[in-house]
Amino acid sequence: MQVVLATSAVAETKRLQYWRDAVCDTFVELDCRALSDAPFFGEITTGQCDEMHFSKVRSDGQIVDRTKNRIRRAREEVVLVSVQVEGTGMVDQDGRQATLLPGDFACYDSTRPYTLSFGAQFEQIVLHMPRNAMIRRIGPTEAVTATRVAAGSPLGSLVAPFIRNTAAIVSEVGAVAAGRLSDVCLGLVTTALGDLTSCPHRNDTPARAALTFRAKAIIERNLGDVQLNTEKVAALMGISSRYLQDLFHSENTTVSEWIWSRRLEKARRDLFDPLLARESITQVALACGFSDLAHFSRRFKAAYALAPREYRCLQTPGLPPA
Repeated sequence: MQVVLATSAVAETKRLQYWRDAVCDTFVELDCRALSDAPFFGEITTGQCDEMHFSKVRSDGQIVDRTKNRIRRAREEVVLVSVQVEGTGMVDQDGRQATLLPGDFACYDSTRPYTLSFGAQFEQIVLHMPRNAMIRRIGPTEAVTATRVAAGSPLGSLVAPFIRNTAAIVSEVGAVAAGRLSDVCLGLVTTALGDLTSCPHRNDTPARAALTFRAKAIIERNLGDVQLNTEKVAALMGISSRYLQDLFHSENTTVSEWIWSRRLEKARRDLFDPLLARESITQVALACGFSDLAHFSRRFKAAYALAPREYRCLQTPGLPPA
């Protein structure tokens, strides 16, 4: 991590306002209240990993509110995941409260009001990720917010340390490795959240979960096949197209939507990859299963708000548009 924002850099009388501004700049627009009149202490260290941001937060006790007024002024939609490192924290959203002890984590959605409460000094790692990326994986977030994933649970014991370890090295890895770490992190977080018993958008028997995992693996291996569709995936699995669609419907998506989203994500990674910098955009699109460059450009811009050529130039400064 590289960027450090610390209240020790300003006069004691200005520390709380400085902290409010730092929290808003780092995460989303929030209201912040200290629990004591003593000089406030807070420190945020941040680093970026592809589309994700990792922040280490150390601070005195406080209450943080994401209000409807703040939400109305928002320019982005994100999901935040807090991993408790020291002290105790509480997340309140969607009618639920999660109390976090060291090693626990929970998520909250910036598009709806929430409250974070810390009764004393604490430390957290906060993961800041695009909301649409999570929704594509597990469906609406209402079912999983403010729900504790315990440190001692099977997935909690895997995911929380991974987030902490990734946060520690994020500023030391290259762009390609950062992109891959981001993908792994998203996959681990959504797997853990999708496993929560309160989440209705999951395949909740081992057999269905295994079939869905196999279908996604087949799709991933065949993204370059322009003929890849529901019927072909179902045939490769030896199941009916209708049953395959039902598996994906349980995850709030369709087979076709999943194929296109994975093709776009592969194209994004390939455009980001310096080892593929001399591949033309047409070659990248064809390798990802797109047969028409105009169609690829429209879908890419709709997903990432930049045309493929603009995205490649942004991620690889000095590279001639190809």
